[in-house]
Amino acid sequence: MIRCERATVERSGRVTVEAVTFVVSPGQATALVGRSGAGKSSLLAAAATALPLHAGDILIDGHSVRREAETVRWLIGYVPDRLPGWPGVRVDEFVELFAVAAGLRGKPLATAVSKTLGMAGLDGQRHAPVDTLSSGHAKRLLVARALLHDPQVLLLDDPFGGLDPIERHEMERLVGDTHLMGRTVLAAIDDADVPPCFTHLAVLDEGRMMVSGPAEPAWFAAGRTWACMIRCRGAAEAAVRVLATIVADARASDGDTVAVTLDPTRGTLADAIAAVVRAGIAVEHAGFDPPWPAQLLR
Repeated sequence: MIRCERATVERSGRVTVEAVTFVVSPGQATALVGRSGAGKSSLLAAAATALPLHAGDILIDGHSVRREAETVRWLIGYVPDRLPGWPGVRVDEFVELFAVAAGLRGKPLATAVSKTLGMAGLDGQRHAPVDTLSSGHAKRLLVARALLHDPQVLLLDDPFGGLDPIERHEMERLVGDTHLMGRTVLAAIDDADVPPCFTHLAVLDEGRMMVSGPAEPAWFAAGRTWACMIRCRGAAEAAVRVLATIVADARASDGDTVAVTLDPTRGTLADAIAAVVRAGIAVEHAGFDPPWPAQLLR
């Protein structure tokens, strides 16, 4: 559905995306992660025809962003990282403006506006001024606008940035619902904390594609170790002794917490947790620390 063929993007005379080649298959929800300045936003903007390609091409459902930009715009819904100022404009007016631009009139227009506001959970804010929306509601409004013409491809730039935990959960649900409806999703995630609504992961570094694959740590484990944490109240030292022969390294960071360096060739985090529990030590919490996608950026 999305095919990058040695795509290269320049901004202000500087190459921000260099000869990137990768594919997002139909129905996949792919998270694009990388450090600040890695080129994530540039790649998304180029796929949305908002930035020109310096070389190479990006195909959306077989259509070139270089030669068929107008067709591509009808195939995609693009959500930039922030909502620009729209003083004096209400939420429903904002959506209606873009629906009219998409060629909708009369009853189809009213239906599209109501449907997109409902999908984004903004029915209760339809009469609120756009400039008064919280960051979470503003993000959802941008998603609603992008879905107006029922595109099969959704491009999201930093969809979770600046959201509180409740807003983030709502956005994750919205992305998950969008994917479940059969759309293909490509999203740039700045903090590399990738929620489970994404099926695949791609890593950009200084404008180059480093690796991509299913959003499972085992897929990216070759040749690396993982930093993990196991919390077992008052029994960290005992857990360290249990783990000594199972993991690459285990150290008590305090009386309750064990910092673990996990070698995937010797076992998984689940194996380490099971060993601790079999030793009669209660595990309160365990996980990758930081999240495993963020560890790919080290």
